[in-house]
This record gives sequence, structure tokens and C-alpha cells, in this order.
Amino acid sequence: MYKAFYKDNSGKPLIYLISPSKIDFKTFPGILSKVLETQVVNVFQLRLKNYKDSDLISITSLLYKICIKKNVTFILNDRVDIAKKLNVDGVHLGKEDGSIKNARNILGNLKIIGSSCYNNKTLSIKSQNLGANYIAFGAFFKTETKENTSKIILSGFKNIRKNINIPIVGIGGLNKFNIKKLIYFKPDFLAFCSSIWNTKRTPQIEIKSIKNVLDNF
Repeated sequence: MYKAFYKDNSGKPLIYLISPSKIDFKTFPGILSKVLETQVVNVFQLRLKNYKDSDLISITSLLYKICIKKNVTFILNDRVDIAKKLNVDGVHLGKEDGSIKNARNILGNLKIIGSSCYNNKTLSIKSQNLGANYIAFGAFFKTETKENTSKIILSGFKNIRKNINIPIVGIGGLNKFNIKKLIYFKPDFLAFCSSIWNTKRTPQIEIKSIKNVLDNF
């Protein structure tokens, strides 16, 4: 599977980092570069809503170059057209972001397509059948990143694993204190957002702390 999207032989989940919903275009590239220098992030998703296309294209191009240098897979949320224009590694689609089939037709077979499946088993299987490279499942815990999310029962995650052969990203309110509850169910990736960017410490220190928890589980 393309770049970082594979099932890790160690059995431990890899780290999928999501950007803040709002960023300072002048300072964020340097901040991200420092975080990626830790070499513990496998995937970075740029998730920005309500930005002008010209600004989004500019920052996507810049951050993608940083990810290339750090050997980190770059995923753009929602915007299949910009992903195609800039030839980034892939896109992530929510339920209102267009179809997997259309994205595949535009991007071709070599790009990654991720699908948000929330806590919906049927949607997870459908996304896999339509050709998604991975699914994001959650929210597992209370999250400040998205409104109107519904939490899932951790034990129910076992039933999802039985039907899904592509990588699964656990998402929603994850931090270094609660991820042990989820590691037990062996997701392929764990997604982090607010717990990294809204920390009293630096984002790079916080991401290292999470990696330490994963390594010592």
C-alpha cells in the first residue's frame, strides 16, 4: 500500500497527526517542521475549513514540501481538486466531502483515499468496498475538534475489525492518558489533534510523550 498506509508488523498503532482547524501561515510551517523532526509522525493531515482557495493552495504546497523532506505522508482534507492540482499523497473524505468513486476517478489508483466512518459499521464496509485505502473510526472520546460527534463503545471496535481488511484510524479525543484503552483493540493508526496543539508544553514534546506510551504498552 502507498507509503505509510500499511499494517505495522509490530502490532502497535502508528501516529496520524491532524492540523489545527486554524493556523498562522507564517509560523505554522516552522512548528510543523519541528514536530516532524521527532520522526514519530507517520501521516499528517491538513484540515482547514473556510479558507480562500489561493491561501489553501499556498499553504498546502508549502506543508507538503516539509512532509516530503521528513518522509511523512501528506493527506489533504476534503479538497480533491487541490490534491490533484498539487499532486499530494492523498485526501480524506467526510460524509459531505464527495464520493470515494469520484475521488478515485480524479486522483487515480496511486493516491490514498481515507474515509470518515464515524461509528457506522455499514459505512465502514461500504467505504472499503468502494476502494478507500483506510477508514477513520470514532469518536472514541469527547472531542473539541468536531461538533455533533457520537462516541462509540470500545468493545464494539472488535466487530469492526472482523469486517475490515484495510487500515483503521482511531480518532476522536485521543491523548496520552486515554490511548491505552484503545491500543488493546489494535487500531492501525491513532489520530491526534487538540491534544498536540493545545498543550502547555511544545507540540514536539507532547508527540514524543504519546510515542513513549505506545512504545511501552
